[in-house]
Amino acid sequence: MSLTQLFRHWSYQIFAPGILLREKYNAFKELLRYDDLCLDIIAEIEDIHYGNEHADWARIVWLCKRLSSAVEHLTAQLTLLSPAKYVDLPEYARKIDFYVRMALDVPVPDMSPPYLLTLDEAAAHPELVGGKAAALGRLHANGGIPCPPGVVVTAGAFRYILEASELRPKLDAKLRKVILSKPDEMAGLAAELRQMVLSIHIPEDIAGPLRQAAEDMARVGNGLLAVRSSALAEDGQASFAGQYESVLSVKPEEVIPAYKAVLASKYGPRALTYRVLSGLSDEETSMAVLIMPMIEAKSAGVLYTLDPGGPMQGREVMGVYAAKGLGTAVVDGCIIPESVVLTRGKHPRVLVRDPDPEAMDAPETALPDEAAERLAEIGLRLESLFGRPQDVEWAMDKAADLFILQSRDVNADPQHADPEAADAEDGFGAYVDDGQPGKDVSGDLPTPLLTGGGRVSNGVVAGRAVHAQTVIEVSAIPAGAILLTPTLSPALARLAGRVAGVVAAAGSRAGHFASVAREFGLPVAVFGPEIFTHIPDGQEITLDADAGKVFPGRVESLIGAAADTGPKKITPLGTRLEKIIPLVARLTLTDPESPDFAPANMRSIHDVVRFAHEKSVAEMFSLVGRGGRGLASAKRLKTPLPFTMYILDLGGGLFEGMAGSPTVTPGEIKSAPMWAVWSGLTSPQASWDDDAQFVDWEELDRISGGIFSGKSRLLASYAVISANYAHLMIRFGYHFSVLDTVCGPEDKNNYINFRFKGGGGALDQRLSRIEFISRVLTHFSFTVTIKGDMLDARMARENEVIIQKRLAMLGYLLARTKLMDITLSADTDMRALVGDFLDKTDR
Repeated sequence: MSLTQLFRHWSYQIFAPGILLREKYNAFKELLRYDDLCLDIIAEIEDIHYGNEHADWARIVWLCKRLSSAVEHLTAQLTLLSPAKYVDLPEYARKIDFYVRMALDVPVPDMSPPYLLTLDEAAAHPELVGGKAAALGRLHANGGIPCPPGVVVTAGAFRYILEASELRPKLDAKLRKVILSKPDEMAGLAAELRQMVLSIHIPEDIAGPLRQAAEDMARVGNGLLAVRSSALAEDGQASFAGQYESVLSVKPEEVIPAYKAVLASKYGPRALTYRVLSGLSDEETSMAVLIMPMIEAKSAGVLYTLDPGGPMQGREVMGVYAAKGLGTAVVDGCIIPESVVLTRGKHPRVLVRDPDPEAMDAPETALPDEAAERLAEIGLRLESLFGRPQDVEWAMDKAADLFILQSRDVNADPQHADPEAADAEDGFGAYVDDGQPGKDVSGDLPTPLLTGGGRVSNGVVAGRAVHAQTVIEVSAIPAGAILLTPTLSPALARLAGRVAGVVAAAGSRAGHFASVAREFGLPVAVFGPEIFTHIPDGQEITLDADAGKVFPGRVESLIGAAADTGPKKITPLGTRLEKIIPLVARLTLTDPESPDFAPANMRSIHDVVRFAHEKSVAEMFSLVGRGGRGLASAKRLKTPLPFTMYILDLGGGLFEGMAGSPTVTPGEIKSAPMWAVWSGLTSPQASWDDDAQFVDWEELDRISGGIFSGKSRLLASYAVISANYAHLMIRFGYHFSVLDTVCGPEDKNNYINFRFKGGGGALDQRLSRIEFISRVLTHFSFTVTIKGDMLDARMARENEVIIQKRLAMLGYLLARTKLMDITLSADTDMRALVGDFLDKTDR
C-alpha cells in the first residue's frame, strides 16, 4: 500500500470512522470471496492429484494461474483491512507463487528441422519420431528382419505447424476444459479440437517435401500408402494402442489430408481420455506421422512373443492371432481370430490351433503352420533385439512373405512369469491347472452364469451388469458397472476410468483395447454372443477374467483372493503434481495463537489463504472499540428490554425504507445472524429485571462526574450488521462481550468468534461464570480458550442452520449470564446449572 493510501486510511480513522467501517467491511467481504475461490481451486487441484478427478494438464496450469490471481487479490484486501500490519504479506505470497510457476514449467518443445526423416534415420532420433517409428528404424538399421521402408514427418514439424498457425494457445484454452467426469462436454470439445487441426494450413516447407516423399514411396509398392501415427510416448511411456487414426490405401496426391487426419486424431475422445488417464500432457505427446507403402495382405494379425495368458494359460508360450486380409478386424476387437500357440525354443513349433483346421468347414487357415513358425522365429529375433518380450503387428502378402509393421514391448498381465525361466527347447514353465495363478479360493462357489471365456486382461471384479449392444454413450454407463458389449472396440478406452470390467461377445487378447485394459488393470473376458441372454441387464455379477467365468452376485471369496495389481502407476502428471501439491495445498500454519503464525513461516498457497482468513476475522473482531467510534450514523434499536443498543447497517442488514429514521425496531432487522442473536436474547426462558438499566457500568463509573442519559452511545451496546454478517459489542453491567460472525449459504465462510470478559463480582465469582460459559460452549462444539476472566470461543465452517442455532444459543446465554457472577458461590452445583441451561436450549 502506498503512503497516499495509508494516509487516507489514517484520515478516515480520525475524521470519518463510519466510512472506514464500511470500507473495512467491503474489503472483508471481498476477502471472503477470494478466500472461497482459493479454497475451491486448491480442492480441485487436490482432487486431480488424488485421482478423484481426471483432467488435462492444461487445466492444472490454468487452475494455478487463477489461484495466483486470487491470492494476489486476497492479500490486497487484507492490506486494506489493516494497512500497517501486513505490508510484507504480498511479498511472501509472491515468493511461494514463483516456486509454483517453476514447478509448472514443462520444457519448451523443439520445433526445429529436420521435419522429414527416413526410417533408416529414425532409429537415432526417437525424441523426434516417436516409439513406433524408432522401433521400425532399428529393424532397418539391424537388418535381417523384414520391414517395409518409410518416412516420418517429425514431432518437430507438428509443433512448427501449431506455432505457424498460432494454434497452441487456442488448443490449451479448450484442453483446460477437458474433465473426464463430464464425458458429454468432452465429446463436444474433442470435435472442436479436431476441427481446429483439420483446418490448419501445412507450411510449404513441410508440405512440399512430404508430397515428394509420398510419390517416391508409392513407386515401391502398389501405388498406395499407409499413413500411421507415431506420437511421442506412443509405444513408450504408454502404448496408445488403437487410440490414434491410421489412414490406409492413401493415394500419393491425398497424403496431406491423410496427414492432417492423423494429426487431428490426437484429439479424438478416446485418445484424449487415454492420454489424460496416462497422466501425459498434450505437448509430451506431440504427433509424428509414419508413411509406408501398403502391403497387399493375404492375412495379418498380432504376435505375442510371450503369451502365458492366452489359450494355454500359465505356460510360457508364444501366441499368434490371425485373420484373413488386413489385420484391422483383429486389432479392432471385432472378431474372435484364429489363435496359434507355439513353443519359445530355438526352433518354435506349433502346439495348439484354435479353431482346429480339421474341424473347420473350410480348412484353409489364415496362417499355415510353416508361416507361423517363421513368424515366431522373427519374433524371437525381435525379442533379442529389444531385450524384452514383444507385441508385434505383422502382415503376410500373397507371396507368403512376412512383414513386420510394428513392434513394442508386451504389456503383460502382472502375474506373467519371467521368460528367462522358460525351458530352452520346449519353453514350458510352471503350469497352474485352474488357470488362476496365485489364487487361494476357499469355500463353495455359486454356479457360474458363463464359463469357458477367453481371458483378455486378468482380474476379478464385481459390479452391476450393463448391456451396451449398440453405440456406447459414456455418460449413460454408471461408474463401477461391468459392461457387456458385442466387440472390444478401441473406443472402449474412453471407459477405462469408469467401468469395473468388460464382458464381450467377440474380441481377443490381440486387440488394441486389450492392451489398454491390461495397462489400466481392467478385467476383460470374451465369451460369445450368449452373454446377453445369460446375464440379465442390471444384475450384480462377479467377473473372474482369470478363470473365464461369470458368477451371479458378489463372490467375496474370489474378490478377496484376487491378485494384487501392484503399486500405483507413477505418471508424468503425478510426478509434477508431487512437486506442486506441497506448494499449493499443504497447510503448515495451523495455530493462529502461535507466535509462528506469521508470513515468514508460510510455505504454501494454502498457508497464505489461512493466514489472510484468520487475520481478517481478527480485524473484524476488533472492528470498533468500546468507545463506539464510527457509529455516528447508527440507529437506536427500539426494544422493551432494559438496555440500549445502536445498529449500524453496512448494507442489507435492515429492510428497505429505513433511511432517515433515527430508530429501528426488531421487526425491521433483515440480517440473518443478528436476528438469530436477537431471538436468543428475547427468548421466553430469559429473565430481565425491568428495574435495572443494563449499560456499561464500568464506563459510567469512570466518567460519573458528568450527567449521562441511559441512552448514551458511550454506555450502550451496538451492532454492525449486513445481510450475512454481524459484529456486536454487548455491555451488561461490569462485563462486556464481543460477537463477530458470518452466517450465510457458503459453509466454508461461516464462523462465530465470541469473547466474554469482566464482571461486577469477586474474582472467584467471575471465574465461576467463565467456567459455566465454557462448559456450555464446549458442549456445542466451540473451541474455547480462557485467560484470567476472559473467554474466547470459536466455531467455523458449519452450515447456515447450525450457525443460526448457535447464535440463538449465544443470545440466550448472554441473557442468562448477565448478573450470574453476583449470584454464584462455592456451593453452586455447576453441573446442575449447565444441565438446566441445556434443557432449555434448542440444540
